[in-house]
Amino acid sequence: MLKVKRGSVFDEKCDLIVLPCSSIGTITPWVKSEIEQNNLPFPSANIPFGQVRVLSTEARYAKADFVAYAASVDGRNSSSRLKVIEKIAADLILQCNQNNCSIVNIPLLGTGAGGLDFVEVFDAYKRILGKESFIVNVYAPDKTTYQALLNYEQAEGKQEDVAVEHPRVFISYSWKDDTVKSWVLELAKKLCANGVDARLDRFHLRPGMDLPQWMTNELIKAHKVLLICDSHYAEKADMRKAGVGWETMIIQGDMMLQGDMNTKYIVVAYGDFEKIHLFT
Repeated sequence: MLKVKRGSVFDEKCDLIVLPCSSIGTITPWVKSEIEQNNLPFPSANIPFGQVRVLSTEARYAKADFVAYAASVDGRNSSSRLKVIEKIAADLILQCNQNNCSIVNIPLLGTGAGGLDFVEVFDAYKRILGKESFIVNVYAPDKTTYQALLNYEQAEGKQEDVAVEHPRVFISYSWKDDTVKSWVLELAKKLCANGVDARLDRFHLRPGMDLPQWMTNELIKAHKVLLICDSHYAEKADMRKAGVGWETMIIQGDMMLQGDMNTKYIVVAYGDFEKIHLFT
């Protein structure tokens, strides 16, 4: 599913952020600035023209879990080719599937130093990325390009031809009870089988990741959050203990911001209802 947005790929949170570079390792000033300010990982060697290199931020970067460097410009002659952009787009699909990415931020690759037409690049994205289950946010750098893409979409009648968006659901639970852990795992599998992008630590948390930052990122990016509340979860939430305690502080703050219109958080009581006193 493609969405046209105005601005920079750094403007909103995602799972995978795509950054352009050349085959000789050069990058634009705005990319360099973000890399330096946020201490983002950077390839140790040049990337061949038309290839992609994906590096994990280990969830320590609030805006993305993975950074994909796309060598969309041939450094020898400062040019690009549409076939190369198409290959990069196809490679990104593989990377998203391997890393369970459901939100991708990507610029119009090859349209700067590469000299490609932005409409042709956008059409390539539509053909290759447009029908995937994950969300692809395509960022236009200025108002003129953004408006031109919107007008183009309307003229072609393509704005209605979009894929169904799969809701992103983060599942928060306590690890203390093995029965609950097994039940949550089966719940997540059933949600995924029915088109829900269920986010679960047993699926997405990798060794070495910063756990609090990962939980924060997932809570913010989720459309819905399921709170699987058994007595152990309630105890950790009330006492602000372990990962559940950290999530509770974030959730309470977010609930206050949403006010009476809150529909994001759904409490699922597991076990003895009388023993569960969450957020009281």
